[in-house]
Amino acid sequence: MPFDDPDFTDPMTLHGVVVETEDDQAMRTMAECFIEEYARLGFEASRILRLFRTPGYAGPNMALHALGEPVISELIGECLARWGPRRSAEPGAAEEDGVIRLTVLDGSSGQAV
Repeated sequence: MPFDDPDFTDPMTLHGVVVETEDDQAMRTMAECFIEEYARLGFEASRILRLFRTPGYAGPNMALHALGEPVISELIGECLARWGPRRSAEPGAAEEDGVIRLTVLDGSSGQAV
Protein backbone atom coordinates (compact mmCIF):
# COMPACT_ATOMS: atom_id res chain seq x y z
CA MET A 1 0.00 0.00 0.00
CA PRO A 2 1.39 3.46 -0.85
CA PHE A 3 2.65 5.59 2.03
CA ASP A 4 -0.03 8.30 1.77
CA ASP A 5 -3.05 5.96 1.60
CA PRO A 6 -4.60 5.00 4.94
CA ASP A 7 -4.77 1.32 5.80
CA PHE A 8 -8.05 0.79 7.62
CA THR A 9 -6.86 -2.58 8.97
CA ASP A 10 -3.86 -1.01 10.74
CA PRO A 11 -4.66 -0.87 14.51
CA MET A 12 -2.08 1.91 15.03
CA THR A 13 -3.75 4.52 12.81
CA LEU A 14 -5.31 7.49 14.55
CA HIS A 15 -9.08 7.75 14.51
CA GLY A 16 -11.02 10.83 15.57
CA VAL A 17 -14.09 10.56 17.75
CA VAL A 18 -17.02 12.86 18.33
CA VAL A 19 -17.53 14.25 21.83
CA GLU A 20 -21.09 15.17 22.74
CA THR A 21 -20.36 18.68 23.95
CA GLU A 22 -24.01 19.69 24.19
CA ASP A 23 -24.69 17.11 26.91
CA ASP A 24 -23.55 18.20 30.38
CA GLN A 25 -23.28 14.59 31.57
CA ALA A 26 -20.90 13.69 28.72
CA MET A 27 -18.77 16.73 29.53
CA ARG A 28 -18.80 15.85 33.22
CA THR A 29 -17.70 12.28 32.46
CA MET A 30 -14.89 13.58 30.27
CA ALA A 31 -13.74 15.95 33.03
CA GLU A 32 -13.80 13.10 35.57
CA CYS A 33 -11.58 11.02 33.27
CA PHE A 34 -9.04 13.83 32.96
CA ILE A 35 -9.05 14.42 36.71
CA GLU A 36 -8.64 10.74 37.53
CA GLU A 37 -5.76 10.41 35.07
CA TYR A 38 -3.82 13.28 36.65
CA ALA A 39 -4.74 12.26 40.21
CA ARG A 40 -3.40 8.78 39.58
CA LEU A 41 -0.20 10.34 38.26
CA GLY A 42 0.15 12.03 41.65
CA PHE A 43 -0.87 15.60 40.76
CA GLU A 44 -2.18 17.77 43.60
CA ALA A 45 -5.58 19.50 43.40
CA SER A 46 -4.12 22.93 42.61
CA ARG A 47 -2.03 21.51 39.79
CA ILE A 48 -4.99 19.66 38.25
CA LEU A 49 -7.11 22.83 38.39
CA ARG A 50 -4.26 24.76 36.75
CA LEU A 51 -4.36 22.27 33.85
CA PHE A 52 -8.07 22.93 33.40
CA ARG A 53 -7.41 26.68 33.35
CA THR A 54 -4.70 26.35 30.66
CA PRO A 55 -6.08 26.81 27.10
CA GLY A 56 -3.33 24.54 25.73
CA TYR A 57 -5.11 21.60 27.35
CA ALA A 58 -8.10 21.79 25.01
CA GLY A 59 -10.27 19.04 26.52
CA PRO A 60 -9.93 20.02 30.17
CA ASN A 61 -10.23 23.72 29.30
CA MET A 62 -13.40 23.08 27.30
CA ALA A 63 -14.85 21.17 30.27
CA LEU A 64 -13.98 24.06 32.60
CA HIS A 65 -15.83 26.54 30.38
CA ALA A 66 -18.83 24.23 29.96
CA LEU A 67 -19.23 23.15 33.60
CA GLY A 68 -17.69 26.04 35.51
CA GLU A 69 -14.85 26.15 38.02
CA PRO A 70 -16.98 25.25 41.09
CA VAL A 71 -18.06 21.96 39.46
CA ILE A 72 -14.50 21.13 38.34
CA SER A 73 -13.17 21.89 41.84
CA GLU A 74 -15.83 19.64 43.35
CA LEU A 75 -14.94 16.81 40.94
CA ILE A 76 -11.25 17.21 41.77
CA GLY A 77 -12.01 16.99 45.50
CA GLU A 78 -14.16 13.87 45.02
CA CYS A 79 -11.53 12.16 42.90
CA LEU A 80 -8.66 12.95 45.25
CA ALA A 81 -10.72 11.70 48.20
CA ARG A 82 -11.26 8.45 46.32
CA TRP A 83 -7.60 8.00 45.34
CA GLY A 84 -6.10 9.15 48.64
CA PRO A 85 -3.17 11.50 49.28
CA ARG A 86 -0.54 12.36 46.73
CA ARG A 87 1.99 9.62 46.12
CA SER A 88 5.21 10.41 44.33
CA ALA A 89 6.17 7.98 41.55
CA GLU A 90 9.85 8.80 42.06
CA PRO A 91 11.71 8.31 45.33
CA GLY A 92 13.10 11.62 46.46
CA ALA A 93 10.64 13.65 44.34
CA ALA A 94 9.18 16.81 45.86
CA GLU A 95 6.79 19.36 44.37
CA GLU A 96 7.18 23.01 45.23
CA ASP A 97 5.14 25.72 43.49
CA GLY A 98 4.17 23.31 40.72
CA VAL A 99 7.79 22.35 39.95
CA ILE A 100 8.89 18.78 40.59
CA ARG A 101 12.41 18.47 41.95
CA LEU A 102 14.15 15.12 42.08
CA THR A 103 16.90 14.11 44.45
CA VAL A 104 19.50 12.17 42.51
CA LEU A 105 21.46 9.60 44.50
CA ASP A 106 25.00 8.49 43.73
CA GLY A 107 24.78 4.80 42.87
CA SER A 108 27.89 3.78 44.79
CA SER A 109 27.50 5.76 48.01
CA GLY A 110 23.74 6.45 48.09
CA GLN A 111 24.46 10.12 48.83
CA ALA A 112 22.46 12.92 47.21
CA VAL A 113 24.34 14.63 44.37
